[in-house]
Amino acid sequence: MKYGLLGALGIVSAAIFAPSASAAVFTPADPNFTVVGDINSGPISAFFGNAGIAAGNFQDTYLFTIDQFGTGSGSVTTSTTLLNSSTDLDLISVFVNGLAATKVVSADGLSETFSISNVPIFSGVLNTIEINGLSRGQGSYGGQATFLPIPEPGTWALMIAGFGLVGFAMRKQRTVHTANA
Repeated sequence: MKYGLLGALGIVSAAIFAPSASAAVFTPADPNFTVVGDINSGPISAFFGNAGIAAGNFQDTYLFTIDQFGTGSGSVTTSTTLLNSSTDLDLISVFVNGLAATKVVSADGLSETFSISNVPIFSGVLNTIEINGLSRGQGSYGGQATFLPIPEPGTWALMIAGFGLVGFAMRKQRTVHTANA
């Protein structure tokens, strides 16, 4: 499970969804979730989505782990050419590691986007992206996420020590010697 991106997430109460709601769980081995980048040293991008979603409420959950600490950001979008048609899909909520994404709807109501930034990602922990929505028969959505690693404490220590040595060396070179006449 060395695939990665974005975070472990809170579960929305089942009471929100009608009994006919469908739920799908995807892992990075699923073609609905594609990862690009080095999962051991980042940065990483992930692309995910679902198409042809049957009519009714649905919940899709993407599960993954990353072997690095860092932050994740991303968005999920859906659009249609005709409201209330079979291709219309309403996104109800999107959570990344339990944090709610912010929803923006276009002025004409034909597209919806949920986005979130700076979600903490912890090394080796199961992360989740949860998407809840209502499909009218053949709905679809697409999403993207980006993970940026945070340098390990040892890396920070070496960097700070290096800056200190450079500063010391520069200060040493500035010493001005004047000749006595």
